Amino acid sequence: MSQATQPETVPSTWVKIASTDALAGPRPVAPVTAFGQKLVLFRDEEGELGLIGRYCPHRGADLCFGRHENNGIRCPFHGWHFDRSGQCTEQPAEPVDSTMYKAIKLPSFTVVERNGEIFAWSGEGTPPVLDA
Repeated sequence: MSQATQPETVPSTWVKIASTDALAGPRPVAPVTAFGQKLVLFRDEEGELGLIGRYCPHRGADLCFGRHENNGIRCPFHGWHFDRSGQCTEQPAEPVDSTMYKAIKLPSFTVVERNGEIFAWSGEGTPPVLDA
């Protein structure tokens, strides 16, 4: 009698992605590669961390070179603005009454800072408490 095997899954876990030193200085923005993706890590004006997709979905500009402002990153090419959840919050070239920006969102990950290190959650749902 043969046994059906379950596909092996990768467990969800916290992953160290950077040290807090990576965000030291006047412009707290750093490129990160994690979970098979190129991402941008930043600390906003409120001191909160964001980890979002690195490339603007409009023309593929590298957001690591974007303007760090308004609690997010503004694309250096056409000025689209993304908050720490990856949500596009502004498209300057669109008409004033346009709501297209609401449908645009980059991948984002939950991040926490512990003992001088920054960790990101690779799973779905609410992550467990990090005991680092």
